[in-house]
Amino acid sequence: MRANLFAFAFGIFSLVVGLIVDIYGLVNQFGSLDSAKVVLIGSIILAIGLAFLSLPNRWERYSGQIVVGLGLLYYFYIQTNKLWVAIVIALIAMALMEYGLKHR
Repeated sequence: MRANLFAFAFGIFSLVVGLIVDIYGLVNQFGSLDSAKVVLIGSIILAIGLAFLSLPNRWERYSGQIVVGLGLLYYFYIQTNKLWVAIVIALIAMALMEYGLKHR
């Protein structure tokens, strides 16, 4: 029981920190490579938080995955300047994340 409580608390903490880092990355120098790197870090922290929360198939988990996907889309669009490449990479990453969260 204690391990589940720690995992839940760590998941909530990771979600809060990830959202703060994502928002800071978007506000600070929007459209620059530094901003994209900060948003990528925030998205990775959010994905870790989602994994620790162990949410069932509900809107909270899917909204978290959408935020992570948008962060990845932003990062890869800034990196490549090609929207279709960013969309393909973000969709693949989101599909892998969904598979991992569903079959853990």
